[in-house]
Amino acid sequence: MVVAIIWGFNWANMKIGLSYTSSMNYLFQRFFFSAFMMVPFLFFIKNGFHRDSRNIINVILQSAIYSFSMVFMMLALQVEGSGISAIVTYTQPLFVFVLSAMFLKNEITKVKIVGVLLGFVGIGIIYLEELGSGTLESFLFLLIGAFLWAVSIVYYKLISSSVHPYWISFSGVAVGSFIVLPLALATGGISFIYEPTYLLSIVYATVLSTVLVFFLWFYLIKNEDATTVSSSSLLIPVIAFIAGAFLLNETVNLYQIIGVAVVLFGIYLVNKNVRT
Repeated sequence: MVVAIIWGFNWANMKIGLSYTSSMNYLFQRFFFSAFMMVPFLFFIKNGFHRDSRNIINVILQSAIYSFSMVFMMLALQVEGSGISAIVTYTQPLFVFVLSAMFLKNEITKVKIVGVLLGFVGIGIIYLEELGSGTLESFLFLLIGAFLWAVSIVYYKLISSSVHPYWISFSGVAVGSFIVLPLALATGGISFIYEPTYLLSIVYATVLSTVLVFFLWFYLIKNEDATTVSSSSLLIPVIAFIAGAFLLNETVNLYQIIGVAVVLFGIYLVNKNVRT
């Protein structure tokens, strides 16, 4: 529930922050300050990271995949509404289900297959009015981001026995800083905004949404079924959708309401009776 509330409101929070700067500058600052804050706590985690070459490569690759998922998501969020961005991004449980069936040998049922199909039908309904418009690019970016995020979740599940959740959280933002830095420099440069609203946005995204929630998220993935954890985040896009409408006055049409309902029902079916 803590993860759902913090990440749910963070979509509107990030949208507010992006009104002051570019998506890559914002993401770089979020990653960089988060990594800086996490470093002292690493010394208290003993045997949290097996430092053999294969594990190091796996951690770097997992972190790079996650970082690129954030890049695509933030590029889309710059032009798309926070509520719809959250809904499309949180199709990742559907991708997690497919990937988990392939690589983690999780159970495949007809109900879950129907859930996956419904989820993507719902996404199509949400963007029905946008066909032929420029926002389809942001839609594709969000889907790519959701897929890459799902890959990073399943990847971590595969290597979780050799990497502590806090170490993988740190690696994600540390590697992400190096990946996003040249992108930020190429899209307007690095600049820090000293506006109170922007400062609050960065603090929320860094301290709460990254330093705290990243650890909780990867801890849950390490100790629970990957599909269950990703699907239990069902409340996040709901909170984000409501927050976007009420805090940012984002417009909501009938297609979006129907589409959101179909997506959420599809994710529910994917998560139904996961445990045997």
